[in-house]
Amino acid sequence: MPESMIVSYFFAAVFGAVLASFLVHEYDNYGSDNKTAKLRSVCDHCGQQLNAHNLVPILSYIFQLGKSSCCKKRLSFKYLFTELVLAAFFVLCVYMGNLFSLGLIIPALILLALIDEKYQEIPIGLNIFIFIWVIANTSFIENLLFAGAVALFLLTLYWGYLKYRKVEGLGLGDIILLGSITLYLGFPNALYLITISASLLVLKIIASRRYQERHAFGSWIVLTFGAFILFQEFYGFAG
Repeated sequence: MPESMIVSYFFAAVFGAVLASFLVHEYDNYGSDNKTAKLRSVCDHCGQQLNAHNLVPILSYIFQLGKSSCCKKRLSFKYLFTELVLAAFFVLCVYMGNLFSLGLIIPALILLALIDEKYQEIPIGLNIFIFIWVIANTSFIENLLFAGAVALFLLTLYWGYLKYRKVEGLGLGDIILLGSITLYLGFPNALYLITISASLLVLKIIASRRYQERHAFGSWIVLTFGAFILFQEFYGFAG
């Protein structure tokens, strides 16, 4: 293996692990009223501010034996697991030659799905990022008319439901998200995605038996979208 490839894999793994650490931090602190906690990482147990050597992805967890250095309590395995998985994923993206297309969108979709499932809210920053990624990675002009029609139909449903039921049946964030995804997939793939996402949500509602509660739809949209992207990328790479 050429030395340049080894170096590329190494930096891809480091970048993936650092990004994973950042995403876990953002997810854990999303919606927190404590602004300081959002800027600086603190111990999950005692709240003490962490030092730089506590924040090295993968290595800090291993050298601290999975325990916090301040109060010696067990750290969640999610940190090590997420950092290892994303590091390996970025190495795979370099191998496939898609680091800055596939490597950036999948973590963003996963973070959006987790936040929407927990808070039933789609962060505007992630919605904007997905829109920019779509614009940069596809010839969207041919899908513009169809995406506009889908967005107009969803907005009509949104305002109609809001007028007669006085509550939102579908969030504006979901509509923006679907508009971006429709720009990327076009017809009929976008309809397949909406159908699959809605079917998965219905199955979740039936399985949980929480018929009267509100359920996040955006999480199922982005997870299905991520599956579409991975299928296209791996199918194209194998071909």
